[in-house]
Amino acid sequence: MAVAEDGAGEKPGVLLARGDAARDAGRWAEAAAAYGAYLRQRPDDRGILVQRGHCLKEDGDPAAALELYRRAEAMQPDDADIHMQIGHALKLLGRRGDAAEAYGRALAINPLDVNAWSEWRSALAHLPAPPAAGPVLDLSDLVNWFAHRRAPSGIQRVQAEVAAAAGEVTLCAMHPEEGQWRVLPMALFRRLHHLSRSGADPEDPAWKATLAVLLSWRREGPVLQPGPGMVLVTLGSAWWLPRYAAALRAARLAGARHVPVLHDCGPLVLPGIAEPALRTEFARWFSGLPVLSDGVIAVSQATAAEYRRLMGRHLPDWPAPPVIVVTPDGRDPELDEEEAEAAPETGGGFLGGLSRRRPAGGRGGRVHPDLPDEPYVLLVSSLEPRKNHLVALEAWRMLLERRGPGGTPRLVFAGRRAPGDAPVMAALTADRALAERVTLLHDLDDAALARLYRGCLFTLYPSRHEGWGLPVSESLLHRRVPVVSEIPALMESGRNGALFFAPNSADDLAMAVQGLLTHPARLAAAVARIPRHGGLRPWAEVAEDLLAAARRLAAQERDPPPPLPLCHPIHLGHGGAQGPHSGLARAEFVLAGDGWHPAQDWGAWTRPGTAELRFSAPWDGPARVALSLRPPPGAQGFVRVSLGRKGAGAATLEDRAEAIGEVSLEIEAGDPVLHLTIDSHPGTRLPEAAAGRGEEPSVGMGVISVALMHGRSPGDRVSYLEKRLLVPAVVS
Repeated sequence: MAVAEDGAGEKPGVLLARGDAARDAGRWAEAAAAYGAYLRQRPDDRGILVQRGHCLKEDGDPAAALELYRRAEAMQPDDADIHMQIGHALKLLGRRGDAAEAYGRALAINPLDVNAWSEWRSALAHLPAPPAAGPVLDLSDLVNWFAHRRAPSGIQRVQAEVAAAAGEVTLCAMHPEEGQWRVLPMALFRRLHHLSRSGADPEDPAWKATLAVLLSWRREGPVLQPGPGMVLVTLGSAWWLPRYAAALRAARLAGARHVPVLHDCGPLVLPGIAEPALRTEFARWFSGLPVLSDGVIAVSQATAAEYRRLMGRHLPDWPAPPVIVVTPDGRDPELDEEEAEAAPETGGGFLGGLSRRRPAGGRGGRVHPDLPDEPYVLLVSSLEPRKNHLVALEAWRMLLERRGPGGTPRLVFAGRRAPGDAPVMAALTADRALAERVTLLHDLDDAALARLYRGCLFTLYPSRHEGWGLPVSESLLHRRVPVVSEIPALMESGRNGALFFAPNSADDLAMAVQGLLTHPARLAAAVARIPRHGGLRPWAEVAEDLLAAARRLAAQERDPPPPLPLCHPIHLGHGGAQGPHSGLARAEFVLAGDGWHPAQDWGAWTRPGTAELRFSAPWDGPARVALSLRPPPGAQGFVRVSLGRKGAGAATLEDRAEAIGEVSLEIEAGDPVLHLTIDSHPGTRLPEAAAGRGEEPSVGMGVISVALMHGRSPGDRVSYLEKRLLVPAVVS
């Protein structure tokens, strides 16, 4: 039956029934007309807007359908299905890039939607790169973690939660073998994040399929193009990437700003615990902060204080980038409140005399299949030396001697194996009685970890040094009292209910634990003092504060760097330095762009092509620059060295690569900024032994040192030669 053009005089229910019947019979035009007449009377019926859109699309008018889907989207933007329908309409219209974005929004809302994942993967090649403006969150560290592991650790968890809660921001990451960022699709990240939280099995088909897309994207995704207005926020510990500093130099030259998050200063505060290579890499990154960053976001007041102290001690001549504290005291707002707020059993049972076994789990049944049904105390941390599991083992040995196995709860270590954990394993092997009361659990997903928290009596965290202490926050979130080292960072993360013991004191830890076991009322009172949700805030608030801090730091004017010492060779090599040093900052300051390989002990190789150095001459007269060069073994081709400045002609020298060594160029008066370029063609392939870092790079020319002096000044040249030849460079 035909429908009147405007449906006037017909009741909405009649029009709706007529539209449904026509739709079910496949009479799309008739159904669309009936639904249209209904919507003129009920324009806000979102479901019928979508139904009419389906009918118009089936009738061959995807443009009209898209208009209706957009109206429905405006009413409920978090509906994954409407974004799927928008994607289908856009695909029919030939707008593949827009369709890919729509499917991505559907996948971001529902990361496990099979249809959204399939459509998005098919359209991935058409996904446009978003503009690199505003804050861009660098997840290089997290993406590399996912490439090798599934369940996140502490710093990785903070990165993931902040990025997931940050809203509409651009994400990026860098492959360890590359020197450029690639734009990370939000849909891919959200699926990875969801899967990393919901399971720990790296062989899970859904995880493997998603990981395969990630690994392909790391090589083929759209390249991020830094420029003015972009603030790159390094959320994790990406400083270990070999070409990261060079990429930052290039980004800053393009007008971008850089703000890293400082999670801790452990390699410098506890150098005896950190591996030498890690300590050295961290020290060199720390030395470059005054040059490569516009500010630093510290995760605690304690970390900010350490940062300022270390800057003042090791880099006294350089203005330290300003620091703002944003604490990672976040929580998942969707956490089941009943389970998160459930208080542990503190009366009778185990704490009343250890006479009965207690259930180890809540709604989920057994806490973990490898954990006996008996009371336990939990320590969540990777087994690295800094976390101080040995102190916990020694305290448990004392408790066993004082209370016996029947009076001592099980001690559960939940965390991955880590380099340096051999002493922990050896201690358990050497003491069978202790080992029988200790359980090690590895690679746990979020659900298993939450059950462990809910099932424990209380938690331990005897760490010797922290930036924040996420396990302390998580313990408080689950209303489990954390017994932690009284160190500055943990006093911040544990301020809402932790009990403290003297750092590195097994005896003090044993006494604190024994007090809770002997006096159940003491534990109950401590639990009662923990505020709702452990005093934590939603991760969205943490992300909002972090982005605001990054914008504020990027907008601040920086103090000028110290002037370069005249006539003094600036060595581009690290000289084997294992700690931060002003010489490393000076070397970073004169390098420009990404035409450089990472520094080696003697100097730095340029990459084939053009490498640049920049100086600022604090006078308006002629200037001279002296270079000490090192041709690579088997050097090939030619090298051209040019010194230029605005307002003056360039000074140039060209020679065979194998013959060039000491170079001195002078230029007339002009702009204060001097540009020195080294062009090497075609480059030389180094043998592995000469490359360093296990690489086999192609290099242009080696640069040992560079010096700035007044032009036409014999005295400056003599002074330079004395410093160059008579005074050996020492970098400590």
